[in-house]
Amino acid sequence: MFARSPRPAHLPTARGRAAAATLVATALFATALGSTALARPAGLPAAATVTQGGSSLPPSVQTALAAWTKAVASTPKLVSLFAEKKASGPTEQDAALKARLRVLGDKTFSNREWKTYWTKQAKTAGTLAAAIDAAKLPKSWSEPLRQWESLAKAKGVNQDSYLKAIERERDALEERLESLLEPDDKKSASTKVRNDEPTPYEVREEHLSDLRRRIDLQTSKRSQAQKDVKLIEDQLESEQILLAALRRDVELAEQEHALASSQVRGPNTSTAPWLSTWQHLDEKANPKVDALQREARLEGARERARKVEAGLTRSQIKFRNERIAQLTKQLESDSGVRTWAKATGDTVVTWFLNRAWRIAIGLIAVFLGLKACLRLVARTAAEWLRRAEGDPDDPNDDDQRAVTLATVFSSVARITLFVVAALLALEQIGVDTGPLLGSVAILGLAVSFGSQNLVRDVVNGFFILLENQFAVGDVVEIAGKTGSVEKITIRSTWVRQANGDLHAVPNGSISAVTNMTRDWSRAVVEVGVAYDADLTTVQQAVEKVAEEMFADEAWSDRLMEQPAWVGVTALADSSVNVRVTAKTRAGDQWAAGRELNRRLKLGFDAAGIEIPFPQRVVWQKPAE
Repeated sequence: MFARSPRPAHLPTARGRAAAATLVATALFATALGSTALARPAGLPAAATVTQGGSSLPPSVQTALAAWTKAVASTPKLVSLFAEKKASGPTEQDAALKARLRVLGDKTFSNREWKTYWTKQAKTAGTLAAAIDAAKLPKSWSEPLRQWESLAKAKGVNQDSYLKAIERERDALEERLESLLEPDDKKSASTKVRNDEPTPYEVREEHLSDLRRRIDLQTSKRSQAQKDVKLIEDQLESEQILLAALRRDVELAEQEHALASSQVRGPNTSTAPWLSTWQHLDEKANPKVDALQREARLEGARERARKVEAGLTRSQIKFRNERIAQLTKQLESDSGVRTWAKATGDTVVTWFLNRAWRIAIGLIAVFLGLKACLRLVARTAAEWLRRAEGDPDDPNDDDQRAVTLATVFSSVARITLFVVAALLALEQIGVDTGPLLGSVAILGLAVSFGSQNLVRDVVNGFFILLENQFAVGDVVEIAGKTGSVEKITIRSTWVRQANGDLHAVPNGSISAVTNMTRDWSRAVVEVGVAYDADLTTVQQAVEKVAEEMFADEAWSDRLMEQPAWVGVTALADSSVNVRVTAKTRAGDQWAAGRELNRRLKLGFDAAGIEIPFPQRVVWQKPAE
């Protein structure tokens, strides 16, 4: 997670430790040859006399001594954990956490080197003691080394406690640092710039929004304090472990100092040839004890400070909880019915004072516009009716069409003006009609898709009325139904069949209209005469009947012109068919046809013209 800290500059390098070991080995080798001493470089322990009674030490002892002396000389750096400062703001806290993590990284590296150092100390000291015992050398030489081996093992075990405490604190710091680096998703709402005075409802909503914002702020601060308490508790737990390890380290360092001092200054001063090594350890032990004691005192003070800080942070959490409870209670009170009723009353008063007259003027204008539209529609419809009823010869039956169109236009005018009035009123009371119009448009589109047949019926009915394709009383054929039109609406047409059946035909299903009573009609009569009849006589008889019928007052007004001889239309099996047509007023073609058939029968009988009928000749074969 974090880069390993670089090796401190003043720590011995591998090359330096090798050089020291070489010098110590050289000194031992010189002593074995009878030399009394060998000059050493500054900073290295003095090489002691390694002879006993003029004889050299055994090679195994010399090798073990060189290894132990080399291990003693490679002392790591002692890193302190008290290089941090108190942070206040989030940015400073972020930097302080990172700085503390760097210190912990350095301390972890240092403690691992110390663990390696003491492990080597225990191993080399034990090896040297075993070599002394194997060489039958004095027990006063090996016994301190055995004690030093035990001490070094205890020091190594205590380094594990250091590392455990450091790693716990490092994990807590990393978790806290991650929480500080997380982006805050709750963005404060931008303040809306207003050009007019806010309404009481808006003032109430802004007040409630401010209370919610303050509650959120206090909640955020409480959450921050809870995270701080968690960090402090984690650090406090780590520091308790660390303090125990430091106190144990002080005890071990005191034992280290006592052991080294007893070999140098005690009543049983060591006579071993490595006395200079014990002197080196003694010189290093006393400052180490002082440093560790100072470290333990600082760690104890730091632990007490953490406890005080935890108490203060818990007090802050308690204050935040009380503040959140107060704001929540105020929010519940201010968002109740009482404040809503007050805002409503203030809104009504403000509305009457500032905007009611605008709505009144708008409604009056809409009312006058509606009256004008209805009057115009009514006058137009009345003019259509007057034309249709004032002229008895007018073949167009426009009264029903005029009434229907007048009703449709009146309804459309009312709906349009009512919608305009409602939108104006909503605008004046502060409602944004833009989204409303968009919603209505979408709703209208959805309704139109869901009721396509209804829309098609209405649109088709409107054009039927507008184009006057047929009117009430017309005999029409529509959608496979033939009969007299009894009623026309904007959606459907009602047709009465000749047998009395009434059909309601949706206007959307009318694709073609056959109007049999529009403007004028024609009666078509076909009659058959015998093959032996004189066609000239037949024509003369038909023309005579036509003249008499056209001259009849009962039919003169119903016939637009005299019936006419058309000629022979077919040579049938039993007759020669001739056709006579009569142009009549609209709707009189059926009556004129019946009357013309009657008169032609009488005229043909008077002229002796036979109207044949189908005959069948049966031949019967005589029996043999």
